[in-house]
Amino acid sequence: MKITFVLPPYGDYPTGGHKVVYEYANHLVRNGHAATIVYLQEPLRPYSHRPPLALRSWLDRHRAQLGYKLRTPKITWYGLHRDIKLVRATDLEACRVPNADAIFATAWQTALNVSECPREKGAKFYLVMDFAPWLGDKYELEQTWRLPLKKIAISDWLAELVLQSGAPEEEVEAIPIAVDHDRFRITNSIRGRAKRVIMLYSAVPYKRSQLGLSVLSKCKEAVPNLKASLFGPLEQKPAPPPPWIEYYGSVSDGELIKLYNSASIYLCSSAAEGFALPPAEAMACGCAVATTDCGGNRDYAEHAKTALVSAPDDFASLANNVLRLLSDEELRVKIARAGRDRIAEFTWEESTRRLIESINRHS
Repeated sequence: MKITFVLPPYGDYPTGGHKVVYEYANHLVRNGHAATIVYLQEPLRPYSHRPPLALRSWLDRHRAQLGYKLRTPKITWYGLHRDIKLVRATDLEACRVPNADAIFATAWQTALNVSECPREKGAKFYLVMDFAPWLGDKYELEQTWRLPLKKIAISDWLAELVLQSGAPEEEVEAIPIAVDHDRFRITNSIRGRAKRVIMLYSAVPYKRSQLGLSVLSKCKEAVPNLKASLFGPLEQKPAPPPPWIEYYGSVSDGELIKLYNSASIYLCSSAAEGFALPPAEAMACGCAVATTDCGGNRDYAEHAKTALVSAPDDFASLANNVLRLLSDEELRVKIARAGRDRIAEFTWEESTRRLIESINRHS
């Protein structure tokens, strides 16, 4: 089959949504299919007024569109298969966007474009990774969820939100995403790891990174030899941390795997996540996970079994869960091993197989 994924405007920096699309594209190509990724320059905002052409001269607009299309996308932070075609386009009717068997919107900003694209571009799907209020206005998100597109949510939690918005049940399917277990795996024994906590740091509000830092400081008071590792977008780095917290910024997967394997605990403080890949990857590398109930991690984070889970924004409970894992080696090892066994069930091979079945049913 020929499959097209439509992303918002191109940017060569790590994001969870792009990583999901790139993983699917890689696995589709390895299964003998053709994959194209289109970076759409000016996605249509659903159900809002489109700016009049008079706001920018025709010549300026034409130059901007031409310059965007002429620049070749290049992904440096992720290993894309060489046979995947990357395209910059200003609309989905352009000759640069191939005819296909299926075309996927991958964000609420591109859903309206895909719903309005010509039929020859493929059966219309929507890979749902967004949630309100931080990744889009609730009204606009729910309007896109009711568009006549086959919705494939990346977690059971997101699928339930889409159904609650009024989308027909027959148009909604949950296919949880996965972890690349060939890369994210245990290279350092779970038992006997140092008292080190690893956490993603981001200035994005729903990540609640300041809450996570407060939890780390509280735990440091009780565990003087505690160390911590932070990673995340360089442009969103925190204020200089104390010496016991090491900040690594944006790291490659190889570096991240080493960090996961050097830590005993992964801390997730988010208020909401579509699936929450970092704690899942950390599980695969043998970390015991202390996390908030952020929705998308319910597929793999079960309290007192595969993780220790607290309510969003519950500082006391989250700090207590981290301290329990730091003070009880047997509990930490038990949780880490159970988490590793659970996340092993989530493979990109299985997710891709289910995605192909869904395309075959609806195209």
